[in-house]
Amino acid sequence: MNVVYVFLGGGLGAACRWLLSSQLVSNSEFPYSTLAVNLMGCFLIGIASVYLVQQPKLSLFVLVGFLGGFTTFSSFGLDAWHMLSSSDYKNFATYVGLSNIVGILLVIVGHKLGTLFTL
Repeated sequence: MNVVYVFLGGGLGAACRWLLSSQLVSNSEFPYSTLAVNLMGCFLIGIASVYLVQQPKLSLFVLVGFLGGFTTFSSFGLDAWHMLSSSDYKNFATYVGLSNIVGILLVIVGHKLGTLFTL
């Protein structure tokens, strides 16, 4: 049953991300809409994580599902905060570094591989 909460929240979150992003389109080269969604998701997961800590099913719907569908960057921010707040600086630095540097490198590698197989 837990997967249903995640599924429903994720679909709603993804739809909200698309709706918000489509309203924030700009003529700029800078991805303002993605930035706005990511920052909003981080803010919302910070608030929601406080209030939903004792409500596992609602937590699955909102934190994992809705905000995970809205932006996984919010989950990244919450995980990083948990490491910082528990003074786990080594894992924090490793997680943030690997997520950003390796993540961007994998986007580049994936893009290059994808273009190799494009007709």
